[in-house]
Amino acid sequence: MMYAPSRPLAALLSLLTLTACAGEGGSGIPTSGRLIDQMHPPQDYAQATTVQGLLSPANTLASGVIEAPQVSAYPQEIVDRLLNGWSGPKPDARVWLTPDMAFTSDVSVGGAIFLNTGLIRYFHDTPDIQKEDALAFVLAHELSHILLGHTAAQRASKARKDYAFSAMKWGSVIGRFAAGSGAAGDVSRAIVSSMGAKAFLDTTLFPSWSRDQEEQADALAVDLMARAGYAVSAATDVMDVLISSEDQEMQRQAQDEQKTGKSFVADSVTFQAKAGDGLDGAIVDALRAVAQQHPHARERRVALAAYLRQAYPVRAHVALERRPLQQWESSRPVAALLKGTEQLNQAAVQIKSAQWGQARQTLAHVAQPASGSAYYALMAYQVSVQTGQKAQGVKLLSAAAQRDDVTFPIATEWGMALTSAGKYNEAETYMATEQTAMNNTSFLPYRITNARKAKDEVNAFKLSAICEGLGEDALAKQCSAVEKN
Repeated sequence: MMYAPSRPLAALLSLLTLTACAGEGGSGIPTSGRLIDQMHPPQDYAQATTVQGLLSPANTLASGVIEAPQVSAYPQEIVDRLLNGWSGPKPDARVWLTPDMAFTSDVSVGGAIFLNTGLIRYFHDTPDIQKEDALAFVLAHELSHILLGHTAAQRASKARKDYAFSAMKWGSVIGRFAAGSGAAGDVSRAIVSSMGAKAFLDTTLFPSWSRDQEEQADALAVDLMARAGYAVSAATDVMDVLISSEDQEMQRQAQDEQKTGKSFVADSVTFQAKAGDGLDGAIVDALRAVAQQHPHARERRVALAAYLRQAYPVRAHVALERRPLQQWESSRPVAALLKGTEQLNQAAVQIKSAQWGQARQTLAHVAQPASGSAYYALMAYQVSVQTGQKAQGVKLLSAAAQRDDVTFPIATEWGMALTSAGKYNEAETYMATEQTAMNNTSFLPYRITNARKAKDEVNAFKLSAICEGLGEDALAKQCSAVEKN
């Protein structure tokens, strides 16, 4: 049955659509000449003052990063080669490896470039794309976000977005008005929503670049490649892979949504549309458009092709560099990294299913560099505690909590362990220090719990006031919950 939306809802949908359209266009990409020749580089680039800050938000996840210098040295050489052609100040852009099986890379607000093992695996398994030029485009794109000032601007835009979504309470307001389904607000439910974990990361943890910023980064990436002597045609090969990956993801999402309905997730807000509900589904689509969550690899491909035509109408022949990447991909360090990452993911699945014995066996076969990661340490701790070896587990956790690449789950677990041991001052000092280093306010509920256990009502009240004043709905609910316990 078809029906027309009410006037308030029609106005809302119209506003959302217009807002989304207003964000497109005016990309800042020149229609004549090359972007790199028309830029005014900043005087310097703000860098994170701590490793924890540099690695945020990768360290928000249990998986964190894997340090493997023998693997990261090669992509780092490519980044350095790309930077040699940059005339402005050169940021300290370092490559870090993340045990994520998606064909993606990312860059932190602090300027760290994250290279997923899933992307390395794809290059490893796909001969057609095994060329350094293609990997150079991936890295040049992330580097361009830094050079264009997108990472610095992200701090301000993220704060504005948090405030806007929190103040307007999209999920609860629209949910009550349209379908009576309020905001879910529960982070764990958001992660497993129909949008999937990848979309959750894209919209709530890692910088959610606008389409304009993505297209600018693509254009500058091509310019950096050209100056470094790479074949710019390799950029379109990477875009084709992204389109294929995006199509597969959308197919899976569409199948899931037929059963569960559509879901919009952004920061602390969730809005769910039931399966078959066309009206709520339209609202979700509009909200995704505002937040720029709908796929746009094809649009990027079109914009990139147009830029290549006007900026590089005549291209000198450049031999594709296949051998260096192929040697890297077939090296023992890369093979060890890929195998170790797969074992870590297998152990994580087993732990989620409480298969502690099997998880112990899986972890026993993990070798370096994966066995030296914070992710491994966290799982080894969990398995030890659950298999009657608590003392060994606490020792593992204590060591992991002091690492520079410590993750949020490890830090909060250690903080709560100190609280349980009655070491309240030590727990507060540790968690307050890590909160500052990671710039992660999600420590607040744990710190409030510690203060209440210590019967330090003054500090508990102060921390609660800070939490309420941040304007983050989900966090405020967590703080409120621990205050009542």
